[in-house]
Amino acid sequence: MRALPITTNETCDHRCAFCDARREVEDPAIAGSAALRARIDAAAGAEALILTGGEPTLRRDLPAIVAYARRRGPRVVLETHAARLDAAAIDALARAGLSIVRVHLPGLGDDADAITGDVGGSARTQAAIRAMHAAGIAVEANLPVSRETLATIAALPPAIAAAGLPVQALWARIVVDAPSSGSCPSLEELRDTLTSLAEAARAASIPLRLAPQALLPACVFPQPGRIAHLYALSPGGRERDDHRRLPGCERCVVVDRCPGFPRAILAREPDTAAAPITQDRLRRRLSVIESVEAQIERELRTEELFRRSDGVTERATTIRVNFLCNQACTFCFVSTHLPAAADDRIEAEIRRAAAGGGVVVLSGGEPTLNPRLTAWVALARSSGASHVELQSNAIRLADGDLAERLRDAGLSRCFISLHGATAATSDLVTQAPGTFVKTLAGIDAIVRAGLPVQLNFVICQANFRELPAYFDLVGGRWPSASVCVSFVGPSTDLVPSTAEVIPRYAEVMPLLAEGLQRARRHGTLVEGFESMCGIPLCLVPADLDPFLGLAAIPEGFDRGEFIKAEACRGCDLEDRCFGVRRRYAALYGADELRPIRRP
Repeated sequence: MRALPITTNETCDHRCAFCDARREVEDPAIAGSAALRARIDAAAGAEALILTGGEPTLRRDLPAIVAYARRRGPRVVLETHAARLDAAAIDALARAGLSIVRVHLPGLGDDADAITGDVGGSARTQAAIRAMHAAGIAVEANLPVSRETLATIAALPPAIAAAGLPVQALWARIVVDAPSSGSCPSLEELRDTLTSLAEAARAASIPLRLAPQALLPACVFPQPGRIAHLYALSPGGRERDDHRRLPGCERCVVVDRCPGFPRAILAREPDTAAAPITQDRLRRRLSVIESVEAQIERELRTEELFRRSDGVTERATTIRVNFLCNQACTFCFVSTHLPAAADDRIEAEIRRAAAGGGVVVLSGGEPTLNPRLTAWVALARSSGASHVELQSNAIRLADGDLAERLRDAGLSRCFISLHGATAATSDLVTQAPGTFVKTLAGIDAIVRAGLPVQLNFVICQANFRELPAYFDLVGGRWPSASVCVSFVGPSTDLVPSTAEVIPRYAEVMPLLAEGLQRARRHGTLVEGFESMCGIPLCLVPADLDPFLGLAAIPEGFDRGEFIKAEACRGCDLEDRCFGVRRRYAALYGADELRPIRRP
């Protein structure tokens, strides 16, 4: 799966000092129509074609070129400064099948005009961005990180948000080669500027990634975890002629997917040294399985199966309305560095899931970061969903009247992540200090709004000792709430399969048994043992009779993530229990399991 750049032409009517792509005259071998179409033909098998320049909108036949590329199947992306696009041109590009526009934004207003040499160009670009969004074309932005923009680039995300520009994602395009070496920032300047830019984009809730033209290895940052969302490294995608790995890179956990340092930077700073990354958690956060687009499609929709003790099953569809999150739980299996899917894709999935009375679960990342969440709830309800559930950490639900607005839009229930009984433990698990008290306040708001709430406690090495205190907290503060007990699931390459994250069942069960006793005293309903995120049913420290009435698990529903031990053969719950995850068994074995046989 590849995204391939196709140069449409090499001239440009802007005069950015850092640009190394602009030429004064066109080369027919590049800009000629036949030559261009031949390069598009040669890109067969690409996931996306990126039409770039120069400035592609200088071509009068650009809509025809877009249509030609689109007929060959891939998604078509246009890189442009957009200042030349009027309503007629935008309409022609939309009708030609243009999917995404990535707009060159060195700044806004006078700052941008000073860099491009186009007085009034920034105003025209902003008008074009709004018009393209209105025409149904997704808009992203390329932010050049050069010495000319170092002082102002971190101010762009809040400026874009304040201007109300409908920009769905930002790409930080670092300048490592330019007509003048004075335009090329040092490695230290790039590191500091990208750190500030990442924080500004996070605060503005606009996804930011590193543009693939030139990559800095994550090891150059003092806190790689803070900028991991900028990366989308694919296993096996490390070889690049314009990048080079250094001594020490062979010890890095992302050596199979990181190309190293741009050679242009190494030529200017030959004493640069690598600092190998050794944390598996960072490896997963820096990675995607395929391309960004393919990963979004992979994770956007998940089919779920709710099984009741009376044998009734309820199918539900989880739709991730965004992937960004304001917490960073180590055991999370969602690629939280991904940008949100396009609104039309989310809408289509909601309508599809709701058709015929299906259950729609709106999730993330953290779905309350999506400004259209209330509209998505209303859409699910109006499209026929029998129930609409929100999966959230509730941090934002304490703000204003969001809980009430979601209730009024048709929300049926809330499934809230709360992974500790104290701030110290919860904040450690979520790696988001200060959010425990915000989650508590959000749950309070949900209860005040009259919405049913179930709290999700994911058992992991850091929190299982708080299980008894957890049930006291829930039963004392929210008597109407129920609890779902989950167990950290090393289901994919994204979740570390280590003893630092995953406890043994034998360690957990005595604390869980005590917790369940306290839950009974409080009258708190506890569920979740029978789910894929539960525990082997033979280990549940509670009455097993309710599980005997569960519907059998459909063949293949476990997606090959589980195994059954020899002890599982002949167990009365064998076809109702998932067994043990493969990665748990690889870590601890499966000798804790035992068969359940009823007289």
